[in-house]
Amino acid sequence: MAKRESGLAGVVAVAVMWGSIFGTAEAAIKIRHATVDRVVDGDTVHVRDSKNQLIKIRMMGIDSAESHLPTDHGVVGQNPWGEAAAQSLQSILKKGDRVEVEDFGVDKYGRTLGYVVLNGLNANIEQARRGQAISYLICPAGGCSREELQDQHADEIVRSCHAAQVAGRGVFNPANPLREMPFEFRLRMQKRQPDKFVGSLMTRQYVKPERYRNIPVCDRLFFLSESDAKKSGFTPAFQKN
Repeated sequence: MAKRESGLAGVVAVAVMWGSIFGTAEAAIKIRHATVDRVVDGDTVHVRDSKNQLIKIRMMGIDSAESHLPTDHGVVGQNPWGEAAAQSLQSILKKGDRVEVEDFGVDKYGRTLGYVVLNGLNANIEQARRGQAISYLICPAGGCSREELQDQHADEIVRSCHAAQVAGRGVFNPANPLREMPFEFRLRMQKRQPDKFVGSLMTRQYVKPERYRNIPVCDRLFFLSESDAKKSGFTPAFQKN
């Protein structure tokens, strides 16, 4: 059970206990109380804090099919999967809902990275469970400890992604599967090459960026550098290559 302490400006510390893949540990995370303003897409939601300031949340740990990706040639998407992901999140988070945001800071686009929780339901994990998002866990610069992975709900995200894959839900529906993962779509549309080393949360081995397909979709942990992978306790899977 989580334990809470009072904090400033509606922010409290939560100590999370968990086990499974990563063992058992206790870690403190920050919580921001907010009200849902609108769902933007399958992994982005806008909320308002107690001062009515708008906060753009990029939901961590997951990646939904793109519905409106800006490119040099206009806005593109992965529909119908992108639209389905947005509709799914809209069914979870409705305008006016009071939520808690596990706040992990701001990304380069000015969005708050976090997890959105409604009455105990983690919307990030629920999107993965429904197959409306794949797992998309990124290790912070400098490497990540087991405690940091726990903060990111990595175990629950991975299990939910696998469950959706086995059940054939959402993007894993065998009748109409999403064949190009969201980050692959972004790379292609923006004419970029893979630049992150990718580890397996099951084997704790990592591969070079261009070999990311060797790691199962639901098991991937992305590293900003090879040294980050090694600092996190992962070993190379390509010594003979």
